[in-house]
Amino acid sequence: MAYIRKRGRQLVLVHGQRNPDTQKVEQHILFTLYSKGEALEAVGKRGNGDGVHRFRSLLESRYPDIRFDWKKIRKDVRDNMNVLPDLYDYRDKRLRAGLRPALVSFAKSLIHADPQWNISAAELVEEHRHELEFIAQLISWRLELSDKQERSKWTADNPFYWRYSMPARGVPPEAEEMAAAYWERRELDQAEAVFGLLTEAFHPYAEGHNYLGLIALEREQHEEAVGHFERTVELGRKMFPKRIAKKRYWQDLSTRPYMRGLRNLIFTYNTMGHYEEALAICDKLDKTCGDDASADVFSAAIYMNTKMWRRAHDKAAKWRHIWPNEAFVAGLSLLEQGKDEEALPYLLHGILNLPRTARMLAGIRRTSDPTSAHDVEDHNAGVSMTRDLHAYLKNRRRKSLRFLRDLLERPEVVTLANDVQEAESKWSERQVPDREYFHRMTEMRKFEFAEIAAGELV
Repeated sequence: MAYIRKRGRQLVLVHGQRNPDTQKVEQHILFTLYSKGEALEAVGKRGNGDGVHRFRSLLESRYPDIRFDWKKIRKDVRDNMNVLPDLYDYRDKRLRAGLRPALVSFAKSLIHADPQWNISAAELVEEHRHELEFIAQLISWRLELSDKQERSKWTADNPFYWRYSMPARGVPPEAEEMAAAYWERRELDQAEAVFGLLTEAFHPYAEGHNYLGLIALEREQHEEAVGHFERTVELGRKMFPKRIAKKRYWQDLSTRPYMRGLRNLIFTYNTMGHYEEALAICDKLDKTCGDDASADVFSAAIYMNTKMWRRAHDKAAKWRHIWPNEAFVAGLSLLEQGKDEEALPYLLHGILNLPRTARMLAGIRRTSDPTSAHDVEDHNAGVSMTRDLHAYLKNRRRKSLRFLRDLLERPEVVTLANDVQEAESKWSERQVPDREYFHRMTEMRKFEFAEIAAGELV
């Protein structure tokens, strides 16, 4: 609970927090009121009275986990307003005080780090090259916009600089987007440096550790990736609202880092062959978070890698209508059990939806590059599946591989796959206004169509 206290000629809004080491309650200052005018603005007694709503929304955005009794806070401000001075220099205290000392300190350090004068300085600058390039880009962006920004109700601050001094908690979206762009372009050194900088500057930053884990995973540094994903889970769990139902876990944005951390931990443990650890987190994802879909999909892949065919089939088959790649898992697990006829509709459903993935699973080299959005999705699904089923694909029966390859080469299957591709191509070109090809494509990609076609093949 936050409350008002007097501190000299100031009023401070404080929050009591127990120190985990000493177990003593310590006061943390959330905000300071410096003048009577500011206090009047905060309680809605100045101007048009909108200040009370702005003050409340900014503080609640800044400290979402703290409870504010606004009625009592406003009363305490009014009762103690006599301690405040009439005027205060807010520009120096709130606007310049944050940037100016940091700018002076940074400029001094950078000026001293002269590569021409000292090789140690050259090594230091080179060590921080990527961070400095990111900051240089950020400075250019800030300077470019600073003299072009028009004043409006969406950008204006009040005379007390509340908006500037109470930013929302966490990393600003544009900074995260700049860092994420490095990752998406697979510029791993730059991405690692910038996300490392952001995790230090905006601690705790769960998503930053998640990205660092993905970077380590891309480099096949699995132990390091596990450490970052565990840190993502740890920090992400602390971001949860106090009361939240399992069914809302993925709907509530505050739970996303925690859920991503768990999923990436499962993937990493599966890649490392640490299957028991991966299954334990699948269980947590299902029972604690209510994310049974992800838990089942990950578990199915792990069961395939550990030759637990029936469990793999049961987990994957229930999601075949949503994710056609799970039809492959269900079908391949049936092949390993010698149930070729039962496997046929699952495999055919997968082929008609994801033909590139089917060829990757059959070990057939790619003959052409993706040309459409669906081709790209298909290719990415194949890459993901060959990675997730690494142990199974390495050790599967030759008979199962031969069955899948023969199925892909059967004239009837080739004809069906070509028909689906033609319908998709015609629909994407929008040459027929009555949606004929769309309905045809959709119908052929249903599991029920695969069941009928499989019966004819048999």
